[in-house]
Amino acid sequence: MKKIITSLLTAAVLAGCATGSTPEAKKANACKDTQEALQTIYSEHPGSRAAVQKSLAYLVCTGSDTYLFAASSGGGVCTYHKGGKITYYRFATLGAGLGIGLKKVAFVYAFNNRNAMKRFEDSGWDAGAKADATAKANDQGDQASANTSFDVDGVKVYQSAIWGAAAQATVQGYKFWKTDFTDDFMSNPE
Repeated sequence: MKKIITSLLTAAVLAGCATGSTPEAKKANACKDTQEALQTIYSEHPGSRAAVQKSLAYLVCTGSDTYLFAASSGGGVCTYHKGGKITYYRFATLGAGLGIGLKKVAFVYAFNNRNAMKRFEDSGWDAGAKADATAKANDQGDQASANTSFDVDGVKVYQSAIWGAAAQATVQGYKFWKTDFTDDFMSNPE
């Protein structure tokens, strides 16, 4: 059991990292990964493209979620698009509930009002409830998902599972923080 837990946590950390040996390489890889994630979201959620195009700003993230019995955790990298500029973020998630599995996720937050944008920029917190069942590997197989996303206070959220298998009913909180990748907590070769 200890090996399974260690393997799940290691995979979650590695799946949520912007790779590269320099800050510039990590930024380039973060842009590439989040643009691929955004294309996945667009293909799976027909209304997401219009929501992003109409938004004042949007945050695209990709990373991993690990579910092990009563706890969930994960993390990854995000690009925040506002006024033609990109700011880089990391995120971490922690939750409680029931679940088991590991999956790579992609999500986008489309900010539709200035208060929602300011709330994100000032605090970097989001909390939500999720209940879903996902099974997808290497772009094969179908995905059954009932992700609960909120359209609250001027933010539309779309999420897609890229790969993995998980079943969970959790309450999760997300913390986002800016990074320029100079003092990044993880350094991976390209």
